Amino acid sequence: MRLHIYALTAIAAPLALGACANAGLTNSEKAMASESTAEAPYLKTEVNELNKLTSIYIDAAALYKQAADIPDKNNGLKEMLLELHDYRNGEREVIQDRVIALGGDPATKGEALGTGHRTFTALRTAVDNDSEVAIEEVLRGEEYIRDELAKTAKTDLTPESAALIKKLQVSVNAEIKKLEAKDKAI
Repeated sequence: MRLHIYALTAIAAPLALGACANAGLTNSEKAMASESTAEAPYLKTEVNELNKLTSIYIDAAALYKQAADIPDKNNGLKEMLLELHDYRNGEREVIQDRVIALGGDPATKGEALGTGHRTFTALRTAVDNDSEVAIEEVLRGEEYIRDELAKTAKTDLTPESAALIKKLQVSVNAEIKKLEAKDKAI
């Protein structure tokens, strides 16, 4: 018998608290409160997805800045990579702003994988310090971003975040094409 009373109390207490919290609200205010409560887990998942992208963009910008020091010829690659660094930093800020708009705390650090990629690039250039290495590593970074954006696009996102992901996908695909063209030209 006591077990049933405890079980009922465990169910009834939150309901009673919810009723108290909504006491005095109009029906539309109650509906909005229940909608925001229902959206909370959804938005938390969206914030997590966007923060993962933020970390990737942080790493990408650091890699591109590092790669800009690699080219061994004056072929415009250094300027192209520095411009891409600035562009990805700007996109990172937009993603962070979206996280804030969703009520989350934006990521401010990269991933361990990105640090490993930059270390690999540094080791690789110790042997081969040329434009080819720089462009190959940046292309790998852009392809990784493309793949992660595609994964994020398949998750449940608010319309605003879905539109942002589509814009980022267009951007990364355009940069991949530019980098591939530059790679062929070198």
